[in-house]
Amino acid sequence: MPETQDQKPDPAAPELSVILVVGGQRKRAAAALRSLLEQSMIDRIEILLFDLGPENCSALPGSDHPRVTMTRGGPADLLAVARVQGVHAANAPVVCFMEEHCEVQPGWAEATLLAHRGPWAGVGCDFVNGNPNAGTSDKAFRMNYGVYVRPQRGRGPVKRIAGQNSAFKRDVLLRYENQLELMLSADLVLQWKMAQEGNQLFYEPAATMAHRNENTMRSLCVGVFYWNWCFSNIRAQAFQWGFPRRALRIVLAPLIPWVRLARMFVSTLRLGPSQFVQLVRDIPFVLVVNHCSAAGQVAGLLNPVFRDE
Repeated sequence: MPETQDQKPDPAAPELSVILVVGGQRKRAAAALRSLLEQSMIDRIEILLFDLGPENCSALPGSDHPRVTMTRGGPADLLAVARVQGVHAANAPVVCFMEEHCEVQPGWAEATLLAHRGPWAGVGCDFVNGNPNAGTSDKAFRMNYGVYVRPQRGRGPVKRIAGQNSAFKRDVLLRYENQLELMLSADLVLQWKMAQEGNQLFYEPAATMAHRNENTMRSLCVGVFYWNWCFSNIRAQAFQWGFPRRALRIVLAPLIPWVRLARMFVSTLRLGPSQFVQLVRDIPFVLVVNHCSAAGQVAGLLNPVFRDE
């Protein structure tokens, strides 16, 4: 990662550090940064902006704001490396990871910090679709983020929160120093590791983000394939799976689409008849995408097997 930091934030100690890693999608990245700067408690936030965009691209509007520390890199730099650097540089006790295709909604920061007054290692927010009615966006949002939208349950402890866009206590993150870079490439593995060691997670619906989704079947299938490749590889390493465990997972991989579909039905039953009917209509879409997910997981599990040999 690059070492030069261009701006320094206000010396007043922040309460929340947001790590935002951006790349070539400049319009989306600018909207993400703007949404943070428009938070009512911006004077209590520090934004650690890692700009990995093309070499000759202009700085994002707002990157010179006094609450922003901007580190310039390039497309060859890795997301997880930037995030680890951000965790080390953070001055606040709570650290949030944010994707460049998201926008925080008004009141998000206050609600996140209020929830973190509890004993929770991580706090997850609510989501709305950031690009509704755009191709496959609505279906993708229901499939990927529907489980994190819990109007029927309200705020409270949960088993998992959304990867990529949740907030964690910095001191808890630093406990995983030896594997932090590895697990920040697939946040769900980090959460499972935390849960295994007795840490608790919390869902705060008053904190909301708008999430932009893939709007074509092709882009979504390619994305889920490579994400699941990374996810299964990292999961096997983090939990030290041997060959028998990996082999069993590979054999059972064809069941992944059906297991995920069954879980979606169980979750949707609590949302009412209209959502259930919508899921029935989405079945072909869900199965196609999750078959790509299963293929990605097999590829990720084969990778460490071949590497070990």
